[in-house]
Amino acid sequence: MPANAGAALEAARARLAATSKNPRRDAGLLLAHVLGCDQTALLTHPERLLSAAEWQQFDRLVERRLASEPMQYLTGEQEFFGLSFEVSPAVLIPRPETEHLVEAVLDRFGREEEVRIVDVGTGSGAIAVSLAHAMPRSQVTAVAMARAG
Repeated sequence: MPANAGAALEAARARLAATSKNPRRDAGLLLAHVLGCDQTALLTHPERLLSAAEWQQFDRLVERRLASEPMQYLTGEQEFFGLSFEVSPAVLIPRPETEHLVEAVLDRFGREEEVRIVDVGTGSGAIAVSLAHAMPRSQVTAVAMARAG
């Protein structure tokens, strides 16, 4: 068990190198998540000691990443249109290219327009929340679809 953040990062990077396109990024995001800090803190304080519980949580997350679980499910969040969204396997991860839809609506109506928007079949709610945030004078409704069976 590595005793400090720097050693934990190096060990995780080595393990993730076989399956990850960016093991350095993945290891840093996971350890920052576990320690409740940003990646800059990891780089500037590699001597930070990990508790046994922190090491175990980090090791479990690395194992899940080795099994190709998406980073967003491991950290529980995804950035979308400048906002942070909580995600879980129960919803689809908001995709970066979906931000183009939000941009298209803003290009068409502008931020100060008062319009009614309905997001039918919303998943994470990222589109509706992003539009409501960007267009505070508008009325935005998000409707989730019920799953059969």
